[in-house]
Amino acid sequence: MVTVLEALTKNYKDLLNHSIQTAKIDAEVILADVLKISRVNLITKQNTSLDQEQEDLFAKLIKRRKQQEPVAYILNKKEFWNENYYVDKRVLIPRPETEILIEMLLKKVKDKSKVFQILDLGCGSGCLLISCLKEFNKSLGLGIDISSLALEVAKKNIQTHKINSRAKLLKLDLFKLDIKKKFDFILSNPPYLTSSEYRNLSKDVKDYEPKQALVGGFDGILYYKKIISFSKSSLKKNGFLALEIGDGQYKEIKKLLTNHSFRVLDKYQLIDGEIRCILASKIE
Repeated sequence: MVTVLEALTKNYKDLLNHSIQTAKIDAEVILADVLKISRVNLITKQNTSLDQEQEDLFAKLIKRRKQQEPVAYILNKKEFWNENYYVDKRVLIPRPETEILIEMLLKKVKDKSKVFQILDLGCGSGCLLISCLKEFNKSLGLGIDISSLALEVAKKNIQTHKINSRAKLLKLDLFKLDIKKKFDFILSNPPYLTSSEYRNLSKDVKDYEPKQALVGGFDGILYYKKIISFSKSSLKKNGFLALEIGDGQYKEIKKLLTNHSFRVLDKYQLIDGEIRCILASKIE
């Protein structure tokens, strides 16, 4: 039998030897899940012994991480907006920067108690739509995705977070959208990587996450043209369009927005100066 500290030390070194840059945090997160405790509490359990079942499970999960499989898929969960969401290989893993879209909306919308109509284009796991509906807790939401597999995951998360009565899902192709309804907010984190960016992705993303949710055509802009055009006719006047965008795309997307009668209200810059999220308003 091994202690928590011994198990962590051995497997942390093992992950490092397999070029896992986040070896320490990965080992801790996986072991905390095996022991069903928070990662913070591992420090108080350093001298506690693992039973054989725990030891075997930890070794099995670490083996998957050594093969570059993302921790979120190994544990089938990822935190987003302070809540856990079920994820697997059918959907993109939620990223912290996507939460900025919600922050931007919250800064602009003074009365959260109104009934807003919210649309999430390319909803994936549903984390963005669900988080918005929890903030705007009288609002109604529609999530659209072309992948029936992704929609299965989104449905599971909607049920887990108990917002079935306020959230609907539709399988639709973004390029064949025909929705007559008008929305107050349209949100989207569409595929925005260029073909060359995709080729250079790390193994844990390229080998495991769905390509369909990552690549936005040769130049990465493909989906934005459709989303912005659709939003012009489907947003209510003064409605908000919140978009996550890729590196070097801001200038081109801002031009698309201006040409479709939108103005940029807010933008979020990463440490390296790249703009990752924008909030625009329809002005006509």
